[in-house]
Amino acid sequence: MNTNILDYVKYYGNSNFDEIKFNQMDALVYSILVYLPVHNVVDGTRIAELYKTVELEKVKGAVGPIAVELLNIIQNSQRYKDVQAYNFKKIQNDEVQFGAVTFRSHANTFVTYEGTNSSVIGWIENFMLTSEYPTKTQKLAIEYINETIFTTDKKILIGGHSKGGNLAMTASMECKEDIFNRIEKIYNFDGPGFRREEYESDKFKKMNSKTVNILPEGSLVGILMLNNNYNFVNAEGVGFKQHYPTSWKVFGQFFEESKQNKASKQIEENLEKSVQELKEEDVKKSLAMLMDFFKKNNISNMSDIKALKFEEIRNMIKDIKDIDENSKKLFVEILKILINPE
Repeated sequence: MNTNILDYVKYYGNSNFDEIKFNQMDALVYSILVYLPVHNVVDGTRIAELYKTVELEKVKGAVGPIAVELLNIIQNSQRYKDVQAYNFKKIQNDEVQFGAVTFRSHANTFVTYEGTNSSVIGWIENFMLTSEYPTKTQKLAIEYINETIFTTDKKILIGGHSKGGNLAMTASMECKEDIFNRIEKIYNFDGPGFRREEYESDKFKKMNSKTVNILPEGSLVGILMLNNNYNFVNAEGVGFKQHYPTSWKVFGQFFEESKQNKASKQIEENLEKSVQELKEEDVKKSLAMLMDFFKKNNISNMSDIKALKFEEIRNMIKDIKDIDENSKKLFVEILKILINPE
């Protein structure tokens, strides 16, 4: 029998944090809840009351429905019902897709960032990481942690899934020193890494010493860019299906350990080589062209991309002018992931 994060909260839901200490499963719970489409969340709202703020008609993507199911399970549980939500933010426009929330219990303060949702800009932001630092969304993440942490927050934990994991690491690297010193652990759940410049910096090394990187064995997102100290876990499904937290196999309070599979390793090597050969300006040009195409064709969500016909895709690639072959190669690699991530 395969068990996942939903089974964990069902089993341990009536054990408080004194009985079963906060662990990486709880970090994942919070990193999923941030995907909830909410409105007018008053600071201090208990998880038991959070459902009242959820706009069910706006639940989209793959992780949104998981967040709603998770909330249904835990909202009346002894473990989570009295945990309070603060500073629940959601921003989405043509330039950024950002979400964050801070959960406070009697012992911990957990800052978590939303990963990529079903929006096109959310996905393109993942690839912007190859040519820009900090991106607009990373800047929002840094601002958020600096404004949301109180002087009374003694034990700070921070995390996120997908792009949210990268934002958690970025915020930890760039936050005020007083806040960083109080951060005990950073949880990166299959989030992309950094450019070589950031990866080789002293601030990355300091941040990395507090970070737990958890990736599915067939990771396609967490292997983007540079990072280290990966912990690969057993996961169900193939390809991009492994990116979603409910595919990760759980035993008790731990993930089932595994090794990176061949397909993930090959993609990691191919992308790393492509990025090394590229100039940042060419990457920006490729992504700008991609965003321009999507805007002209009223494509804003992943479902719109998947509806593209082969002829449209081929013409889109043909229309790329004044760009070198390496940049075009990355452009095609990005399209492959966006159009057919299975």
